[in-house]
Amino acid sequence: MPVQTGSQSPYAEFRKRHVRQQPSPVVWQWENLAKELEAAEHTEYGTLTLAAPGGSHEIVPGTSMTFQVVRTGDRTTTHAHSWWHLYFVRSGAGTVIFDETGESAELTGGDILLIPAWSAHHFENHEADEDLLLLNMSNLPQLAAIHNNFSAEHA
Repeated sequence: MPVQTGSQSPYAEFRKRHVRQQPSPVVWQWENLAKELEAAEHTEYGTLTLAAPGGSHEIVPGTSMTFQVVRTGDRTTTHAHSWWHLYFVRSGAGTVIFDETGESAELTGGDILLIPAWSAHHFENHEADEDLLLLNMSNLPQLAAIHNNFSAEHA
């Protein structure tokens, strides 16, 4: 790769490029979300990600929010990644297993769970009649911006 010559610009111009407008409040109505969740494909790691009016998946700088559905009788694959998750259990019940230590925690509607970066984990839903519905906040967009969004699945 050839070495290139850089340029410079006045500081005032630099500042103008990095000033953001004040964001507007945004609401996602549960009635609409519930309909979309019902119709969406439920993949193992996520079902529906919230987006701002302009289409960005960064709800606040560096942070995203995604719904994840673990169907009755299902489990996710054990995995770890460079971003953290803050889970809000919207409904249903299930178990989170931290595979490196073998520890687990039972989850039910209203619980909040923090999974630190690189903590190997998976979810299980042994309920017979209700999906486990999780809303998770993560710093994946922040890490993707600095090319540090790595993950690994475990057998």
